Amino acid sequence: MKPETFTHPTLGPLIGVARGDDIVQFRGIPYAEIPARFRQSTLRSSLPQGPFDARHPGPICPQTTLPFPDFWSGPLAADGIELSKPRPEEFACLNLNITAPRVALSGDHNVPVLVYIHGGAFVVGSTSVQVAGREITDGTNLVRSSIALGAPIIVVSINYRVGPLGFLASDELVAYNRQHNEPAGNYGLHDQRQALEWVARSIAGFGGDPENVTIEGGSAGGASCHFQSLFPNRKFKRAILSSGTCIGLGAMSLDWHQKTFDVFKRKFVGETGIVEALQAVPADVFTNEHVGVFYNPYVDGDWIPERTVSALRNIQHPPDFMIGSCAFEQDATLTVLGAPSPDPSINEDECIRMRMLSLLSTLGLTVKPESVLSPPILQTYNIADTVDTPSKQLSAWAEFVAELLFRIPPLHVALNHAGSKLYLYDFQATNPFSGLGLGYKKANHAISDIFLFDPAGDLVEEKHRAEYGGGVRHLQEEWIKFCYGRLDWEPFDAADQPRLGPVYTFKNNGKGKKHEKMSDVVGPETLRRWKAVLAVSER
Repeated sequence: MKPETFTHPTLGPLIGVARGDDIVQFRGIPYAEIPARFRQSTLRSSLPQGPFDARHPGPICPQTTLPFPDFWSGPLAADGIELSKPRPEEFACLNLNITAPRVALSGDHNVPVLVYIHGGAFVVGSTSVQVAGREITDGTNLVRSSIALGAPIIVVSINYRVGPLGFLASDELVAYNRQHNEPAGNYGLHDQRQALEWVARSIAGFGGDPENVTIEGGSAGGASCHFQSLFPNRKFKRAILSSGTCIGLGAMSLDWHQKTFDVFKRKFVGETGIVEALQAVPADVFTNEHVGVFYNPYVDGDWIPERTVSALRNIQHPPDFMIGSCAFEQDATLTVLGAPSPDPSINEDECIRMRMLSLLSTLGLTVKPESVLSPPILQTYNIADTVDTPSKQLSAWAEFVAELLFRIPPLHVALNHAGSKLYLYDFQATNPFSGLGLGYKKANHAISDIFLFDPAGDLVEEKHRAEYGGGVRHLQEEWIKFCYGRLDWEPFDAADQPRLGPVYTFKNNGKGKKHEKMSDVVGPETLRRWKAVLAVSER
């Protein structure tokens, strides 16, 4: 690890890491402070006394432990660096990483900025997740590709609060936040907003253009980008939503959140005040108490006025969007639905049904998510006969749920969008890493992020290397063009309902292309099913 000292005009000196001769990285830069649990974060304007050591990952939000897939195994790349494992720390977890071309740091430059927001179902995740010692969202290879294309960018990736620390909501917490004259709940989303504000104020000192920021995220990160687009004073021009939208992974009512909050209240609250009692619970105990539930954002009536597509109609001067999903999103839903029941008294089919209803409860395609379970729709998917015995068609039910959460929402959003350019894509390049199991040789959930950052291309088996490398180059090039506002795609035409296009595909070997009609991308049978769902969706 070769240290690199850089002096920011307002933040002062930082010690980063040189990644070859062309790139410098800074990790763990604090962007905001948390006054207390369940309080909104406040923007930082300075760093701790310098020089600030930005060579290793910063602390992450305490969270329950969920295994991350071992995509690959093997030694670090020749130019790789050994990183420490990030530690969980509740009040120091709001930090970010910056990967910058060296040339951007050396003079009066103004390069576009890509801010990445990680996923994790709003429950887990960080920007420092490692597989075999490699950060999966390390910006080095993406920035290096941008330099090679003659279109350098700066990549910023952020940590924010997740799980109950980031998204718990209740009547009690609304009252608590109002006592402090601050917005109620959605702490993780407000953290993200603070990070974007920090970028707007400070990225110029790293050679970035604060007026040319694109945000990008996968899964819950994509949904987060969508929620950020609702914010009236946003500090970005474009948004890329990959395998996640605020329609598929929607915000929930306060009543829905109150049920989860009451579980914590029954467990931890005694004679003292409710909020104060929950603030006193150690973070590791608190985050592991109520495992297996979702912590989606909540409909606060202000930032998030509705949970369906109607929330998107009042976006003021919407950013340009690039929205899409992966062809085999069902690896995620199959993993959830097929997991063994934790309670021996609940049989397999009942467990699958409970999990399925829990997943679909967050669906924002309709006012009443249960409407997508109507007999005509289930018959369209050929699963109506196994409503009570879904284990007999587990793969088919997993595909159905994945299409509702991830595949159909991008099209639904595109059909209801106006006011800016929206580009629709379908990611079909396949996962070359055999360690993933279900997703191997498929375009599994959010795999586009692996192609974007390309953290382990040298560990891809020889038989997959050419097709993977072509897919990486194609995706990186289009993302970089979008950051520059130079994407030469044709925007989706919402007025041409019979066509439902154009749609752009990403495939192995970089052989994706423009398709005039959605039916040419997913096939007429799949599109027939999607149209049945869209027919009952909110317009």
